[in-house]
Amino acid sequence: MRTSRLVLTGAAVGTIVGTARADLNATHVFNPDWPPHARFHGAAGWGTVAGAQVLALWLLWRPASSTAELDLAARTAALLPAVAWAPFFAALATPGTAVEDEPGHLPRLAGVPLNLVPATLVPAVAALGYLLHRRGL
Repeated sequence: MRTSRLVLTGAAVGTIVGTARADLNATHVFNPDWPPHARFHGAAGWGTVAGAQVLALWLLWRPASSTAELDLAARTAALLPAVAWAPFFAALATPGTAVEDEPGHLPRLAGVPLNLVPATLVPAVAALGYLLHRRGL
């Protein structure tokens, strides 16, 4: 079994589990203070992210008929976690947005709100997995 496949699997599974823990709770999707349509978008957004990661897992673990097909599967599986997390940084550039509401409830790691840590690390892990794939590992 290739190490790259396991690393890419970790990025996909980590994205599913991490976003579920962050979004499917009383502070987000099940927050009674949120308007119903906002909760709808939160649930739909999580479903989109989770579905993309399930696609990544399928691409990684299904039999490939050629090296080119395997390469495309690994490349796509590496991009999907990055696509899930990169919008965190684009959202920060949108006027009136924040990574947390006042007074702030997110733990910090080196002064950085905790939700920005996986937004940085998971795409890096996915990139590492793809790099390992390219090296035949």
